[in-house]
Amino acid sequence: MMLMCISCGCGMPEDKHNNPNLITMSDLQKAAKAANMSVEDAARNIADAVGLTCRKE
Repeated sequence: MMLMCISCGCGMPEDKHNNPNLITMSDLQKAAKAANMSVEDAARNIADAVGLTCRKE
């Protein structure tokens, strides 16, 4: 999986830039675990929810 900042794309996956409302990779991992799914599947579901299509490779 490519590491990237979840919210802003800065390339620092765990930096909230002093803003608690931004989403980190850890946040995505926790959400995936809570839903009993992979991080990739959770990210794909988020992309689908906002109208993006992610193909499973």
